[in-house]
Amino acid sequence: MPSLTKITATAFFATAVSLVALASAQGQEISGTTLVVYTPNEEGMLQSLIPVFEGNTGVTVQLITAGTGELYSRIRSESGNPQGDVMFGGGAAQAAVNSELWQEYVSPEDANMVDAGKNTTGAFTPYQADGSNLLVNTEGLAAAGIEVNSYADLLQPELKGKIAYGDPTGSSSAFAQLTNMLKAVGGDYEAQAGWDYVTALVDQLDGISIGSSSQVAADVANGEYIVGLTYEPLSLNFVLSGAPVEIVYPSEGAAFLPATIQMIKGGPNPPAAEAFIDFIISEEGQTIIAEQTAGRPLRDGIDKPGLPALADIPTVQEDGPYVAAHREEIVAKYRAILEARS
Repeated sequence: MPSLTKITATAFFATAVSLVALASAQGQEISGTTLVVYTPNEEGMLQSLIPVFEGNTGVTVQLITAGTGELYSRIRSESGNPQGDVMFGGGAAQAAVNSELWQEYVSPEDANMVDAGKNTTGAFTPYQADGSNLLVNTEGLAAAGIEVNSYADLLQPELKGKIAYGDPTGSSSAFAQLTNMLKAVGGDYEAQAGWDYVTALVDQLDGISIGSSSQVAADVANGEYIVGLTYEPLSLNFVLSGAPVEIVYPSEGAAFLPATIQMIKGGPNPPAAEAFIDFIISEEGQTIIAEQTAGRPLRDGIDKPGLPALADIPTVQEDGPYVAAHREEIVAKYRAILEARS
């Protein structure tokens, strides 16, 4: 069963940012109510944001924490009698293929988001961008006497068996890396050049598959592997921890996919759910994400300390609708490559 955690505001009021316009008329109407939030987000992000929202509005937040897939299954199983109000986290593609679960809502704060962060569907609101990247162990790289600046560099003989990668048939972040590689190397998700590269990379993995992207980054940080294919917030945490690692954005292009927040259709407290979404993409919420979490905010004018601006990173644009519609085909093709080498 997912864990239930209530984070109270008490320990955090001393450092909470000052109240914002959110706490005005709408906040007063919902004060004293309870908001149930389903989330796969890490504890640091939740501890940075939830107490401030509670302090601003007087709403008590109950958190249901679990993996994205488990939470989606729970929301679907409860659709006849919804118990939660908000799904906070998970990728846009996964939200899109479950659109019947969401209540449409476009926050008035949406006008202040960058183009890539706008709610264009009405159903889900992007609040941060998770970029795929390479995480390299600088000590291991120096010992091997090589450089890694691109996906192509991962095919160097010195890296055979030294690359950490998750299982894209089961991990959403590893799947994001797979589609990133196909688009960046092949130009789309069907080109032979992209699949030839993925096949060569599987050979380089030498049978190694890591259970989660968190473990991928941890194994690179502790020197078990020289390079890992993981994502930016997780990588930044290890950089900030002082581990001998650095983030490399592949020169072929990194895809930055939005994490989203959405109202659960038929949830018990719609006014508080709307206020929570407003808060997460408000100037205050996005500043907290930028300064107190590893996430990259999407509100215009708020930069991420310690990371290059998106304009300075080689990027590729994922075709979200295509990936959502063809996810099973892509997974099946990757699985066939694995089975051919087993």
